[in-house]
Amino acid sequence: MGDNLRRDARNRAPRDETADTASSRSEDGRAVRRGRAWPWVLGGVLGVVGGAAAVAGILGATLAAQAVEVRDDLLAARATLGDLPALVEAKDEAGLQAAANDVSARAARAAATVQSPLWERAAEVPVVGANIDAVSRVTRAVDILVRDALPPGMQLITDLDINKLALEGGGFDLAPFRQAQASIPVVAQAFTAAKAETDGIQSDQLMDAVAAPVSEIRDVIDRTAPTLDVVNRYLPTLLGMAGGEGSKTYLIVFQNNAEIRATGGNPAASIIMKVDQGKFELLDQASSATFYEEGTAGEQFSDIPAETLALYPSTFARYSQDYTMTPNFPTTVQLFQDVWQRTNGERFDGVISIDPVVLSHMLAVAGPVDVAGEQISSENAVQLLLSDSYERFPSGTDSDRFFSEVSRAVFGHLTAGKWDPAEMLDALTRSADEQRLFLSFTDEAAQGLATELGLDGELRADNTTATQVGTYLNDYSVGKLEYHLAQSVAATCDAAARTITTTTTLTNSIPDGIRSNYTLGARNGNFGLPRTSMMLDVLFFAPPGGQVIATDPAQSEAGGFDRSGSQNGNAAVSRLAVVAQGETRTLSSTVQLPEGPLGPLQLRHTPTASDTPVTIDPSCDALFAAAG
Repeated sequence: MGDNLRRDARNRAPRDETADTASSRSEDGRAVRRGRAWPWVLGGVLGVVGGAAAVAGILGATLAAQAVEVRDDLLAARATLGDLPALVEAKDEAGLQAAANDVSARAARAAATVQSPLWERAAEVPVVGANIDAVSRVTRAVDILVRDALPPGMQLITDLDINKLALEGGGFDLAPFRQAQASIPVVAQAFTAAKAETDGIQSDQLMDAVAAPVSEIRDVIDRTAPTLDVVNRYLPTLLGMAGGEGSKTYLIVFQNNAEIRATGGNPAASIIMKVDQGKFELLDQASSATFYEEGTAGEQFSDIPAETLALYPSTFARYSQDYTMTPNFPTTVQLFQDVWQRTNGERFDGVISIDPVVLSHMLAVAGPVDVAGEQISSENAVQLLLSDSYERFPSGTDSDRFFSEVSRAVFGHLTAGKWDPAEMLDALTRSADEQRLFLSFTDEAAQGLATELGLDGELRADNTTATQVGTYLNDYSVGKLEYHLAQSVAATCDAAARTITTTTTLTNSIPDGIRSNYTLGARNGNFGLPRTSMMLDVLFFAPPGGQVIATDPAQSEAGGFDRSGSQNGNAAVSRLAVVAQGETRTLSSTVQLPEGPLGPLQLRHTPTASDTPVTIDPSCDALFAAAG
């Protein structure tokens, strides 16, 4: 859930391009911090200019001297830009204006130099010319950004000061965001123009000294331009989602990874939230017990195709605890919307799904919160909610009450709005990359945004935008064992045979000291298994037009669990697998891929309470289109 988001939502809005922190991801999905966005762009230019200066001796001392002048101007500009965050924080408008004037003058002078006839002639020299041309293009691109994007960007920094935005009682003042609608198109156009410059660089002819910094600068521009385009197109929609045109009511579902489900875990707890003109209000909290109390548990209210129901246990569409057994989030949303409408007539404007790991990422930005004399932080939230609480409150009712109390306190803390929006975006981006965050809206434009950012959690009906292959886990033990489950996923391909084999490695590390009956598997005794063994209903999904042709285990490890069917045209089978305490075992499936072009590979999996390393072998490159 996340290729689009990794490409788009992770990037900064205009505020971030001038003063906030950019981030990327390493192969294991962890955030890699980079420097402030504008200084980082100019710092990369210095590397390009420095590399060109090394080559410039071929073209003469004048060119070399000018390269040094360009370098010095950009170095000074970078240093000035580095002072912007402090000037913004100090609300030093005179200092900001002076800094903008200095940076603009230096960038303009550097751009004028590289556009001179000498540099134009140098760009015509074979091999060396490609490097000079790259320096020229990158410098012109930075000049465009400094001249056209920096002034409105600085204004956005001032207008969107978090100290001004936060509303008493929780939420954000929407007025500055409405004002930003005039500035964002200007910034977006500047990045589009800068991208047009850097798109013309002949990267295959660049020397190492030039290629690396050019690549970094192009990456910033290439990632940011689409993001600004999304923000420009969807800002009115975002304002509407925040209650700018009337109040909205959302259901926030908490998935409990300790009792694992396909998209996270048992969705036993939820919050009903209203947002009106940017102000958040917690209306109610609910749990699976709500539907028992209202007499709607155990009944199916949604029309689900027979070939989809065939994939899941009979409880799937009848009990809310099992609504997340499907990897298709729109189906989960349909089930919740229909049961709530039958329960109390409520129909939500949107449904949002998160888990305790998402909360921990958000608390890392917002800071810890006190609950009943105990501090909940990013470091202890997951263990406290998914493990320690069951030992402390062995009764399910008591542990649910504790979870509800924590959820209410964390909600109030996060909606207070006193945190850095750019850093919170990083936290949510990481959550999306880890396949922990899903969004659904009844508004067509809002849903379009969720889909474009890859947050809709939908099983694709074709392979155009992505080719989805997935392995998903559902707890069958009826316990909270899977807090202690570790997982890694790997894929290899046979291009000639058009097959992909996905291997999921699982480790059960539950310690001997666990005593809570609420944690230990309640069903295990019926199968002669220790209560510490994890019984997992494993779903193997092929993309549309494909088929699962082999699985390990080939058959379920207990009778009556082998199922097959399809969902949204995605064929799938299920197998029951047992992972004993202290055991590591692998599950795998081989999928026959359909003929015809295949979009970028999206390897989906169930998020556990810990990170899931994902590895895709280069043998798959020939089968799937490269990510855009």
